[in-house]
Amino acid sequence: MIWSFERALLALSLGLVLLSGGAAVEAKAKNSKLLPGYAAKENIDRVNQDIHWHTHLSEAINSARSQGKMILWVQMIGQMDGAT
Repeated sequence: MIWSFERALLALSLGLVLLSGGAAVEAKAKNSKLLPGYAAKENIDRVNQDIHWHTHLSEAINSARSQGKMILWVQMIGQMDGAT
């Protein structure tokens, strides 16, 4: 049987998911530093109150240049609300 690249990649991905599934559950049980969702949301809300987040890079560049500061770039899909 000749495997296409896509089929091989799919098989490898599924194998990795199956192999890592048990480890993720064990790691979660052992890691006492995991926060519940409400606590993570409270922390994120606190951070968002203290930092002005630009939504456009050009605004951030102009603001940083005028204040002599650097830019912290955070790129993510979704919202910073504790569930991401």
